[in-house]
Amino acid sequence: MPSLMHGFTSLLTHCISTTKTLSKGLLRKFAVVGAVLLLAACGGEEDEGKTRIGVAIPNFDDTFMVYMKDSMAKYAEELGDVELIFVDAKEDTVKQLGQIQNFIVQQVDGIILVPVNTDATQPMTDSIQKAGIELVFLNRRPSYLPENVYYVGSDEVKFGETQAEFAASKLKEGGNVGIIMGMLTQEAALGRTKGAEEFFSDKPEFQVVRKQTGLWQRSQGMIVMENWINSGDKIDIILANNDDMALGAIQALQAAGKLDETIVVGVDATPDGIMAIKSGSLNGTVFQDGNAQARGAIDATLNAINDKPNEKVTWIPAELVTQDNLAEFQAKNG
Repeated sequence: MPSLMHGFTSLLTHCISTTKTLSKGLLRKFAVVGAVLLLAACGGEEDEGKTRIGVAIPNFDDTFMVYMKDSMAKYAEELGDVELIFVDAKEDTVKQLGQIQNFIVQQVDGIILVPVNTDATQPMTDSIQKAGIELVFLNRRPSYLPENVYYVGSDEVKFGETQAEFAASKLKEGGNVGIIMGMLTQEAALGRTKGAEEFFSDKPEFQVVRKQTGLWQRSQGMIVMENWINSGDKIDIILANNDDMALGAIQALQAAGKLDETIVVGVDATPDGIMAIKSGSLNGTVFQDGNAQARGAIDATLNAINDKPNEKVTWIPAELVTQDNLAEFQAKNG
């Protein structure tokens, strides 16, 4: 750093003293360029020694994704020597691919990737590996997971199974089931739906009569539920792939005066979901430990960067949350 500053200063002084024909405008431009170079050098000196990790998030409007993002930022601050660079793909696969290319150009040390489309990750994965950058997938498990690429998340099928088992215990005589799914290109939506359907497959008293995507959004969950209500179909159980869509469904059921006769179960145990359980509008949710996933992804990335042993797949367990264990859950998880 000192040698760069000294060398540039000497060069600038020499040019000014020996080149009388340079215009003031050109000299001014030269000075601006010099200042930029010096600032860049200073910035590089400040960041020296920090591990830089690019974090590609599919959607900053997704409640759970924001929760994981905040957990990662807090953990990085605790570690002190880790710099996280967050980007939002806005659920656009092409946009996310461009963001990954930018990370590669920036020569980050590692990348944590929550993919927009779990079936379209191979081009990104191959580019990252070719660049020699460590890669950890988080929360949404891709169909393509080659050697030296890692995943941290939960068993999505287990979430759906846990939802269905709880709902069935609340309605022993059976009934009609509607499943509000996340994005159909994502393993989380497919796995959670599969878990619920498999649980009901040998129970003829329960029939899955409706399935539709709510795109992980509360507003879309409400629209889906409104359409189902208006169709006249009797639905006794609503299983939503996440809490936001469950809360949207609850809004529609409340407006139609049908909430008291419908069991609604979500996934994630978001703060809003927990409040709804406390109020009694949401019957249950399956806790997806976003904090543990976030910290686990950073740990896995650092292990890969530092050539430490790493589990290829790190499973974070699921936990059912209802009014019966709400106090215990809150005491344990703050």
